[in-house]
Amino acid sequence: MVENVVQIIQNKKTLSKTNRFITNEEINQLVKEHGTPLYLVDEGTLHEKVLELKNAYEKFHGHVRIAYSIKANFNPSILKAFMKDNVTFDLTSLGELFFIRELKINPENVIYTSVTEELEEYKQVLSYGVERVVVSSYFGLINLSQAANIVGIVPKVMVRINPEVGVKAEVRASYKNGKFGVPLNGGKVDSAYYIVKSIFSNPLLEFEGFHFHLGSQITNFVCYINALERLNSLLNKLKKEIPNFSFKTLDIGGGTPVFYNEPVPTPQEMASIYIDKLNDLVAYHGKFTLMIESGRFLVAESSIMISKIVNTKEYNDHKIVILDTGYHLLLDAALLKQEYPQEIVSNKSNNNHLYFSNSNKQYTGKNIHLAGRLCDTFDVFPTSKISDLSYANLGNYILFYNVGAYSLVFNMPFHCQTKPPVLMKTCNGDIKLIRKGTSFNDLYIEEGGSIP
Repeated sequence: MVENVVQIIQNKKTLSKTNRFITNEEINQLVKEHGTPLYLVDEGTLHEKVLELKNAYEKFHGHVRIAYSIKANFNPSILKAFMKDNVTFDLTSLGELFFIRELKINPENVIYTSVTEELEEYKQVLSYGVERVVVSSYFGLINLSQAANIVGIVPKVMVRINPEVGVKAEVRASYKNGKFGVPLNGGKVDSAYYIVKSIFSNPLLEFEGFHFHLGSQITNFVCYINALERLNSLLNKLKKEIPNFSFKTLDIGGGTPVFYNEPVPTPQEMASIYIDKLNDLVAYHGKFTLMIESGRFLVAESSIMISKIVNTKEYNDHKIVILDTGYHLLLDAALLKQEYPQEIVSNKSNNNHLYFSNSNKQYTGKNIHLAGRLCDTFDVFPTSKISDLSYANLGNYILFYNVGAYSLVFNMPFHCQTKPPVLMKTCNGDIKLIRKGTSFNDLYIEEGGSIP
């Protein structure tokens, strides 16, 4: 029945409209000042997405917290915006911890989820005052315990579980023998059952709860029901064997889908599928804080990339449109074949008749291909079903929508490409520079050019 409900939701959805938070006049002015390519972030959208995600779980019988996974976009201005929303920040590296420290973010609003789980790493995390730590292995638990003894802090430990359930998603994070987390049982030390029992027997550690992450861009939510049912079985087993067993937090990770090409359910429609199962856990095991972790959903729709069409060629009813950007700035276009929505904006400075005389001519051919500036076969951009490229002519600008997640942090210097500037439209309507573009000289020095 649940699968039928999911299918009904998907069938009823219509294609979402892109988040157009800037005018053509503003685009032309920004390009005049900063050139292309460039990124533009809308602060208002960031706040709206936090609220939308939290409201989706308003029927949960307990406290709800939103966690932002900063790996999706760690620009300091974006982190400052989320600080206003009092979100929890989910970190995975000491580099991300450095950003958090520089911004003086309260360590009580931080949860640390390492993959490597090294002793020195945990010592730095605890020394900053971060108490909520997610462990994903027994060896990691030993390192955390040693770090706790050295630093003199009793961390609140969460165990990352791998429910090993089937997930229909663009990127799956839960599957048999997966990299992330530990299986619920299995008779090994690297199992949630054994690790939880070890935490309760260790006075240096305090048990906080569980964490799981099933994948990215999930559109069939039966996997959450299956994961919660498997977790419930583990909880019942632990309650029988550990006196006064309880947990305070359950982090169900991310997976909230973002629109690119196909229609996707809203967060509220997503939560409605398994909210009763979450409330059953409250009824059976007592109240806990529900943590909804998100990276992509919170930032994707906040950002646009603006590029310029620098060359075109036509043959056999096909038109090749070459841009001044490439997959070094939108790597998911190559890795995941991400179909970003695109729109053409006329270049108001097209005053060179020879160069721009056809800028407003509509292309009537069937096939338009977007190609990047890199000398690589994979440097092409898939198009969304709602992309409108009919005026993809020389000199005009092309907007890539919903690029706020991962595109900025995946920037690469392939072909000696530099980082473009990033601007933010604030809640009061001002547009400010939040990251300077880099120069060829900056890149030369960074790559060791000034070393004798």
